[in-house]
Amino acid sequence: MNQVEDRRAAISARVKEHYNYLVAAGYDVVFTALQGSQNYGLDIYTEEYQSDVDTKSIVLPSLEDFINNKSPISTVEVMDNNEHAEVKDIRVMFDMFKKMNLSYIELLYSKVWIVNPKYEDLIAEMFKNRELIANYNRNQFLRCIAGMAYEKRKALCHPYPGIIDKIEKYGYDGKQLSHCARLSDFIDLYVKGNPLEVCYEAIRPSYLINLKQEKDENGNPLSVEDAIALCDFYCNHVKEVKDENLDPEDKIDEQGLRTLNKIRYEILKRKLKEELDNGR
Repeated sequence: MNQVEDRRAAISARVKEHYNYLVAAGYDVVFTALQGSQNYGLDIYTEEYQSDVDTKSIVLPSLEDFINNKSPISTVEVMDNNEHAEVKDIRVMFDMFKKMNLSYIELLYSKVWIVNPKYEDLIAEMFKNRELIANYNRNQFLRCIAGMAYEKRKALCHPYPGIIDKIEKYGYDGKQLSHCARLSDFIDLYVKGNPLEVCYEAIRPSYLINLKQEKDENGNPLSVEDAIALCDFYCNHVKEVKDENLDPEDKIDEQGLRTLNKIRYEILKRKLKEELDNGR
């Protein structure tokens, strides 16, 4: 294998480790999917910066939890190497799909999936219908793209615990700036009718990777003043495109919503039936 293939194999192995870790911890996992920079082609592996492998997983409630109306699981497991494995009950995860949350819709276009064989056919159906599911409310999706851009702008210079070292060193976190630039490209591609698989793939990887490392397009250090101005430019562009392309009223594609609900129903039905059969 070449270097790229080696890296892909290593990433897939890490996602599998996340899946196995959750299963060993007692979760009934439906699937585990890679999230983040590797899905956009923006992962970095240098002496100064190493992209983590982070995942999101759908898990199922037990019959007892379901009957007793126990709060659905929504948590993050932190691995020994500080990678994050986000865990969501299927009811929570599918609500995120319905809300058109950009970071959850991303899972339908993830580069790496590890699927529980018991639900493989149903997840395959979800994957086959991903464009239908992901576009069932276009207005809401546009609002979510803009909302995520605002969040990244807010975080640009804020000393959150996870990025305080960047703030102290550069005055801002280049990762947030890179996200804003990527979202600007994303919304441009989306309103032109491109499939979401195309929208998620970075079209300016070298530039975005430079921003991520607090550098300009030529690889020179980017000042905090220029970073703020650039981030504002991209956020304003996202808002303008969103406003220009919103329909007067939300249009709901009922077929996409029915497809999503059917898949959730069938997965839960299969899970609960298995527990009832085994309890006889």
